[in-house]
Amino acid sequence: MNNWYNIKNTDESAEISIFDEIGDYGTSAKDFVEHISSIGKKDITLRINSVGGSVFDGLAIYNALRSHSGYVQIKIEGLAASISTVIAMAGDSVEMAENGFFMIHNPFGQSAGEATDFRKTADLLDKIKDEIIEIYQRKTKLPYDVLSKMMDEETWLSSQEAQEFGFIDDITEPMRVAAKFDLSKFTNVDERKVKDVLELNNNKKLFKMTEELKTWFNSLKEEIVMAVKGEDATTPSEVSVVLSDNEDVVNKFTELEENAQSLKEEKEELAGLVGEKESTIADLQNKVAEMEAKLNKSEATETVVEAEQEPTITPTEEVVNEWDAFAKSILK
Repeated sequence: MNNWYNIKNTDESAEISIFDEIGDYGTSAKDFVEHISSIGKKDITLRINSVGGSVFDGLAIYNALRSHSGYVQIKIEGLAASISTVIAMAGDSVEMAENGFFMIHNPFGQSAGEATDFRKTADLLDKIKDEIIEIYQRKTKLPYDVLSKMMDEETWLSSQEAQEFGFIDDITEPMRVAAKFDLSKFTNVDERKVKDVLELNNNKKLFKMTEELKTWFNSLKEEIVMAVKGEDATTPSEVSVVLSDNEDVVNKFTELEENAQSLKEEKEELAGLVGEKESTIADLQNKVAEMEAKLNKSEATETVVEAEQEPTITPTEEVVNEWDAFAKSILK
């Protein structure tokens, strides 16, 4: 018999997969809950790729997982839409593939009968919405009005957006999954785009990075940081990675390399300007020293030595004998 879930039970843990519309094939949540009970206290890994399904079955599954005594790990491997997003909130940890989608919307149902019957259905849908918002709030801590508006608008979130809003904890490597769902019942979705992303049909998009590519990217990033700091950067080791089929990645890394080269050139230009400024400063300092020396010289005064009084010259008397005196007198 076809089923919308599958359980693999081992001695230490259990793995459950929900890869279809919940409540299909005549299998209800009652069967699912019974299987959960039979697992005992083992840890559970629940894999989800589901368009949603029965609201009441989904709430029953959520409650069963929340009350499970073992650790519950949720892995969204493709699409988690509608009530399957509520089930995902039961996990102790929630991770999502990079190319996955997370969609929340208002619960909807059908009714028949008189006006009072339709009012009862509307009231019931409002109560279900309030309960679902409360479940989302436990995980995301988002305000009621924000979540209500997101549900009103049928919000489709990428893995990055789901993490930003707090619906998931971690993002894992992209996975190629079957996208056989009928999304025509939803109103705010590009069905072709969703299926292409889930099935990784467009290899030119950034869906997968090898470990070698990640290492090369981190080395390049480190080189850029060191260039900005003005430190010597070692050349990243070359890796053998084929990027010819991934135009977006090639363009992005080309841009990074150009930015790194631009930073290096700016650094060299700045170093040259600093050198010129230092030379100019040295010349100015020498000129200032010369001007100070000249100024000091021009302000200097001659040293004058003054005597206390004018020196007097006292003529010495000549000593003559009597004959010389007599001769002089005759000559006069």
